[in-house]
Amino acid sequence: MREGTCRYLCALLAALIVATASAACAQRASNGASTTDSLEVVRRELAARYAENEAGFFARDPDRVMRLRHPAFHTITSDGNVSTREQMYQRTREFIGRIERFDSLSETITALTLAGDTAHAIVDQRTVRQQRLNDGGLHEVRTAVVQRESWIRTPQGWLLWRVDQIQAGETL
Repeated sequence: MREGTCRYLCALLAALIVATASAACAQRASNGASTTDSLEVVRRELAARYAENEAGFFARDPDRVMRLRHPAFHTITSDGNVSTREQMYQRTREFIGRIERFDSLSETITALTLAGDTAHAIVDQRTVRQQRLNDGGLHEVRTAVVQRESWIRTPQGWLLWRVDQIQAGETL
């Protein structure tokens, strides 16, 4: 190979490496901006899902609540017990059946991360409700819990897939 051709090919290769590295850096910078934008978009989308969830509880409609749950929905308690979607559906029906009315229900995302099409939200959930207890009487019950809720993006929108890292607060 002639010396001039070799220098030309080396220069071309060096230029290609620099261009590729520059494009990769630009792509990483662009992804960083879009990740931030995506996180904000996902936060808004999940806030809308939480509003739908709250509306289902206020309406005392377990079917409406469960429509926001993924087919593989499950919960994992701090002691490792797993409840399936079917078990949670039954628990939701029984819970709602004891409620006369919700006075307030809030689900606040305090932290949010994304991993592909899965969003992990740390949620502070608080309720005030009028509920029948074992004595048959109507009581005001206030509860609080902080838990991780993992949502999966589907063609039907975000669906709640998993609840874990449950830290129960006070029940009054």
